[in-house]
Amino acid sequence: MEDDKRRRFEDTVIQYFNTIYNSAYRMTGERGNAEDLVQDVFLSAYKSFHQFIEGTNCKAWLFKILKNTFINKIRKEMREVRGVQELRSSGVEEFNTSTLKLHNPSTYFNEGFDETIQKALNKLPEEFRMAIILCDVEGFSYQEISEVLECPVGTVRSRINRARRFLAEELKDLRA
Repeated sequence: MEDDKRRRFEDTVIQYFNTIYNSAYRMTGERGNAEDLVQDVFLSAYKSFHQFIEGTNCKAWLFKILKNTFINKIRKEMREVRGVQELRSSGVEEFNTSTLKLHNPSTYFNEGFDETIQKALNKLPEEFRMAIILCDVEGFSYQEISEVLECPVGTVRSRINRARRFLAEELKDLRA
């Protein structure tokens, strides 16, 4: 990577690191997993920075990488867990599963959020959770969320609306 592009990439990392980390933490609910996810996001961004088009929305580009990296990690871990289950069902009991960290939404707890709110957020299907985090936490426009999630704006609106209704129902007891 040429020096000018390297400096622009370093500036990008400095500018968006905290935002990407905070969202990764909300998605995973665990500092170590969030740190690993962020490292993978910026490594992937570094490898593809030559494809980034100057003048486009860098934050949306990074969030798309975050989304894809998160989904790929979940899929990989689900395959690992399925493999363990298959081994167990075939009679292999000595396989150690203590190192596997399945990203189950019911285990995502973020110390920065009230536990009740985080539990309700984690009950949302992944695509609703990502849409609501991008909209209500990160402040993305519907168009930007559409680009990150790679779906039509109408789908974004629907997911956010459904997520908000679900959260309102889940958190109705918190209202005064």
